[in-house]
Amino acid sequence: MEYDLWRWHTEGAFPKDQPPEQGYVHIGMFLVWLIDADMLDHEWAAGNAVSSTIESIHERKGSACALRDITEGRLAGDMLGTEGQAFAGAYYAPEYGYVRDWNRVFGRAAAHYAVPGDWETYDRIGPVIERRYREWIAAGRPELMPMPRLLDFLLRLARPRLR
Repeated sequence: MEYDLWRWHTEGAFPKDQPPEQGYVHIGMFLVWLIDADMLDHEWAAGNAVSSTIESIHERKGSACALRDITEGRLAGDMLGTEGQAFAGAYYAPEYGYVRDWNRVFGRAAAHYAVPGDWETYDRIGPVIERRYREWIAAGRPELMPMPRLLDFLLRLARPRLR
């Protein structure tokens, strides 16, 4: 299963004033969190010769987005361990969990793919992902992340309007 792919963001309506690498930043930051949480599949890492890159990311010696070219900009199930797959499946759903949090944290810059791919960005989004992970665990690891505000919004849409 592919959760995200760099080219999905750089094709079509991608801002002309941004370099294509900016389409990967949100994916890279999620991968950094997965690395820090030890949720990548170790066999995948060994088989794709990314262990040294993963170690440099973990130690913050390399770029936060260093896996972009090695993975062809993918975030996919075969890259993740069991826990990583379950959490990504619950939280990374489009327009639902991670994307909503990314947009909330970075606002206008996120909408224009103008969030830098640096460690300061990770320092802002990493704790949000960690909090969502803890909430997901507390909720019993559901298939979709419980997002109360989203549920309230959907319920308001479904209610008939009074005139």
